[in-house]
Amino acid sequence: MTNKPTVQSVSSDLKSHEAQCAERWKTIFRETEEIKTEVADLNKTLKMAVFGCFGFLGTLLIALISIIFPLN
Repeated sequence: MTNKPTVQSVSSDLKSHEAQCAERWKTIFRETEEIKTEVADLNKTLKMAVFGCFGFLGTLLIALISIIFPLN
């Protein structure tokens, strides 16, 4: 014959489970916040790189056009 769980044991197990889950969620939220920060920093770096490349290509294009079609 198996012992059936009592209301007190189920309540105790549930409280323990909720405490563990709360700690896990805190850890998950902390780690996802770090990931969000890193992605935001990476996004800023990529934007600067793209604008730098377009700026360089624009300058190069203007230099080539001024060589092909001089103003004087």
